Amino acid sequence: MIVNGNEIEILAPAGSFENLKTAILSGADSVYFGLSNFNARRNAENFSSFEDIKEAVDFCHLRGKKAHVTLNTLVYDNEIQDLVKEIEVINKAGFDAIIVQDLGVINILKQISKVPIHASTQLSVHNVSDAKKLKDMGFDRVVLSRELSLKEIKRIMDEVDVEVEIFIHGALCMSVSGQCYFSSALGERSGNRGLCAGVCRLPFYVREKGRYDLSLKDVCYIDYIEEFANMGIASLKIEGRMKSKEYVKSVVSEIRNKIEFGKYNKKLLKDVFSRSGFTDGYITGKRNNMFGIRSEEDKSYTKAAIEEIKSKDIYEDKVKVDIKYDFTLGKNSYLEMIDEDNNIVSVKGDIIEEAKNKPTAKENIEKNLLKLGSTVYEINDMEGKADNNIFVPISSINELRRNATDKLDKIRISKFPVYDIGKLIKPKDKSRPIGGKNIAVINDINTLNEFILDYFDETYIPLFELNKLNKDLIVKYKGKLGVEIPRVYFDEEANINKNLLKAKELGIKKGLAHTIGKIVLLDKLDFEIMTGFGTNITNSYSVDLLEKEIHNLKNVTLSFENTINNINKIKSNTELSIIVYGYLPLMTARNCPVKEEIGCKNCNKKLSLNDRMGKKFRVKCNGQTSELYNTYPLCVFDRLNKLDSDINKIFMFNDENKNDIKNIIKHYENSELLNDSTRGCYFRKLL
Repeated sequence: MIVNGNEIEILAPAGSFENLKTAILSGADSVYFGLSNFNARRNAENFSSFEDIKEAVDFCHLRGKKAHVTLNTLVYDNEIQDLVKEIEVINKAGFDAIIVQDLGVINILKQISKVPIHASTQLSVHNVSDAKKLKDMGFDRVVLSRELSLKEIKRIMDEVDVEVEIFIHGALCMSVSGQCYFSSALGERSGNRGLCAGVCRLPFYVREKGRYDLSLKDVCYIDYIEEFANMGIASLKIEGRMKSKEYVKSVVSEIRNKIEFGKYNKKLLKDVFSRSGFTDGYITGKRNNMFGIRSEEDKSYTKAAIEEIKSKDIYEDKVKVDIKYDFTLGKNSYLEMIDEDNNIVSVKGDIIEEAKNKPTAKENIEKNLLKLGSTVYEINDMEGKADNNIFVPISSINELRRNATDKLDKIRISKFPVYDIGKLIKPKDKSRPIGGKNIAVINDINTLNEFILDYFDETYIPLFELNKLNKDLIVKYKGKLGVEIPRVYFDEEANINKNLLKAKELGIKKGLAHTIGKIVLLDKLDFEIMTGFGTNITNSYSVDLLEKEIHNLKNVTLSFENTINNINKIKSNTELSIIVYGYLPLMTARNCPVKEEIGCKNCNKKLSLNDRMGKKFRVKCNGQTSELYNTYPLCVFDRLNKLDSDINKIFMFNDENKNDIKNIIKHYENSELLNDSTRGCYFRKLL
C-alpha cells in the first residue's frame, strides 16, 4: 500500500489456510504463518505437509503477495535435525522471509538458506544497539518491541538503516516479548517455545481480589498509520494467528479503509475482539488506563459483529491484465495476455473456420474472453480483431482463455526463487574452558557486602548503582567486580556508555548484558563479557554464533528454560554458566501492575502480586521497568552432581540479607535443597 508517497505493508496473521485466504482476499499485502514446529503459536492449526505449504505460498505469490514463515522459538541441540528438515521445506516452498528468535537458528540459516531473515519481536529489539547489530548480522528487517513510543521508534529508524516492522493491532503481552518465563515456571509450557499458557490473563491483585493486574488491553494503532508511513516503517503487523477468519477480515479491511478512504469502523473492531476496548498507551508514551480483560460483555458483542463481518464484501486485489487477440479466418486463433508486472504469455487455438450458419460476433468473443471471475485476473484493457463471417465455438474461446491464464499463473509463481539446502557446518568438538566458578549477580546494591565479595569468584552489580558502591570496596575487589547492564532499557544508550566508561575508570573490566546490542556496547569498550540469561541460549549453535560475533566473549549464561541433560551437551570454546540459586524474574514489564492498582505513592517497593491460589509474586520497579519474581527461589544444590563440573554456577541475590546469604552458601556447600524452593525447568520435560 502507498501512504503519503511511502510504501507500507499490511502483514496479516494466518493460523490456517482459511485465514490465509481471507487475509489475502481482504487486501493484505503479506501473511505470516508457522509450520508444524518451531513457531511461536504451535497451538494454531498451522501448516504441515509440503503440499499444503506450497499451495499456501503459491496462493500468495500468484496474487502478487508475500508469505513469511515463523521459525521463532528456542531450539535444543537434539532438535537440530528436525529444524534442518523444516528449513529445507521452507527453501523449496519459496517463502519471502523467515522470522527468527533463536541465535542458533540464525547461525544455521546463514549457512543453509538464502531466504531473507527478519528479527522476531522475541529478540527484544528495543534500542539502537540491538537493531544495529542485527542489521550487521544479516537481518533484512527487525520487528520492534511492542512497548516503544513513536519517539523511541523514530530514534531507532533515524540511526539504523534497516527495515522496521511494528505491531499495529492485536493482543499485548504484559512482558517484553522474549523476556517472559511465567508460563514455563508455572505450567511447564514456554512462551519462548511457542506454547504460552497465557498466565497473565488470570486473576492477579495487590490488595483487591478479583482484579487482573497483568492483563493488558489490545492495541489499535490504525489512527497513526500516516505517522508510521512518514517515519518510513516498512510493515504494519496484525497479531492474531489464533483468532477467527472474521477477525482477520475485519482488521485487514478496516486498515485498508483508513488508508484508502481516511476512515474506519473502530467500533466494529472493538466488537469483533477486544479486552475492554483498546489502548495506545505505549505508542503515545502515556501509559495509563492500559489494563483490561475479555469480559462477558465483550464476548456478547462479538457474535453480532461476526455476522456483520460475514456480510461485508472483501477487496480482493485482482491482477490487472491487458489482452490482445486475433481471430482471423484461416489462421489459428491467438491470444496474448500481459499482466501488471509485465509478464507476457501467448497461446494459439484452433484454425478459424468460415461460418456455415450464424457467425460468431466480435462482441461475443470479447464477452467470453472477459470471463476471468474464477482467476486472479481482471481486464484492464482489451483490443484485437475478428473477421466478420467466422464461427468460433464458445468452448474454443474458453479453452484459449484458460490456457493463457494457466500459463500466466505458472510464470507468476516461477518468479519467486526456491533454494537447495546448503551445507551445515556443525560446531566442532570444542574444548570448553575449565570453569566451575561461583558467580554472584546482585539485583540491589544494598545487598552487597564483603562476605559476598570474598566468597564469590566474580560479583556483578547493577550498572546504574555503581555510584552507590563504597570506593574502598572497588579498590579492594575491582578484579572480581563486574557491572550488569539492565536487561531492558528504553532510554538513550548514551547513559549506558557513560556509566560503562566510569566503571572502566574505576578499574572494573567485567560486564554482563542480556541482549545482542548491549553485548556489543560492552565489546566496543573492551570489557570481558558475560552474556545474561535474557539472551535465551539453549543450543551449541547459539554459543557458536556469539563466539564468532563477540570479540571479548568470556562467559555465556544458558537459559534456565533448559534441562541439565541438554546443558551438559552444549559445545563451547567459552565458559558456560547456569543459575543455580535465585528468585527468577518471570516477567519484565514496562507497565507496573502495582502502580495500576494502588499507585506509586502507596508503594513501599516491597509489595507483591497475589494469584487466585494465594501465592505471592514480588514486584520490583526501577522507574523504567517492573520485574515480577517467582514465589519460590530456584535451587538445585542437591543435584549439582548431575551438572558438568566445568560449568559455572550463578547465584542471583535480590534483597537477601547477610544471614540469608550465609545460610544459602551453607546449603550449597552441603549439597542440600533449600526449604520452599523449586528446581525450575532443569529436571522437567519442557514442551
